[in-house]
Amino acid sequence: MTTTTPIATHYEQFLHLLTRETSDAPPGRDAPRARYGERVDTAGVPHAIVMNRDAWILNQIDLTLALGRLLGEDDVVVSAVPYELSFVGAEMDRVIELVGASVISVGTSRTICPMPRLLGLIEQYQVTALVCAPGFAAELASLARTRGQRPQDSTVRTVVCVGEPCSTERLDRVGAVWAATTATLYGTPTTPTAAVPCERGALHLCEQRLRAEVDGHPRGELFLDGSPTGELVELRSAGRGCDCGAASRVLVPLGSMSAALPGPDAPVSAVDVERIVFRHAGLTPHFACTVQDGAFHVVCAVAEAESPAGGALRRVIRGEIGDALGVAAEVTVVDAKDWSTATS
Repeated sequence: MTTTTPIATHYEQFLHLLTRETSDAPPGRDAPRARYGERVDTAGVPHAIVMNRDAWILNQIDLTLALGRLLGEDDVVVSAVPYELSFVGAEMDRVIELVGASVISVGTSRTICPMPRLLGLIEQYQVTALVCAPGFAAELASLARTRGQRPQDSTVRTVVCVGEPCSTERLDRVGAVWAATTATLYGTPTTPTAAVPCERGALHLCEQRLRAEVDGHPRGELFLDGSPTGELVELRSAGRGCDCGAASRVLVPLGSMSAALPGPDAPVSAVDVERIVFRHAGLTPHFACTVQDGAFHVVCAVAEAESPAGGALRRVIRGEIGDALGVAAEVTVVDAKDWSTATS
């Protein structure tokens, strides 16, 4: 009788061998370089990034083991993530293939595959999963509705959000509009897989290969292997474990340090603002938040059937942000169909 070994077991064995071989390498010997990419700093200046082959493969293995719990051989996955001079697109393609699913790589440029064409591909090929930013998922669902379609009736049953921080409250709205299970992934420009989700949805740091510290407790800038990332996170201590039982620490992404404001006790991020905004029913998953003149400028949207009662909703949300976070905010509420115009 022939038995089949689960795919996760193969990659766990590969991970063990690769880690052992890397640790046994002679001092000073560098692994072959595998990937070139770039990151852009807050001033808009690009900086080169080079990943060696071991790091590139280890990132893929961690992501494969995580996505293997969400996707399978019957899935058809749209990957709408950046490809040009970044690691995430190439990594995502490989990982989707490694878990046995089919992949349609559409990227984020919207030139060869604009959103209307993507909706056609979803229908034509019965796409079951989207890998994209939460804002992309919200905009795609909104476009579907304007075309007389119901995204919740599509074949999409999983949405994996990458590329921008997202609160649990907003993620729930993304899942509701697609009637799909949701999950998030976390990486930085230099480390495409830094934290992966457990079955409870929490992001666990990949501590078997990364040394993470936070400049502040528990919230501050993330340092990976001693290098600053420019990313604001919360990193829970080992004593505050997850209900899933994993020993690795839970990481909560909060966006870039440059997009945060000083708060009474610690930096305040757009994710903190999201948590307050999406307490309100009737809001779609659309959300934009920038920092201007020392205040958050927030844009959110209501469904077409809804209408904000004068400026009441704006005033309520603005007051709640100030009371809860101790920061100033200007709030705009638009109709979902006017979202692109309002944020352009």
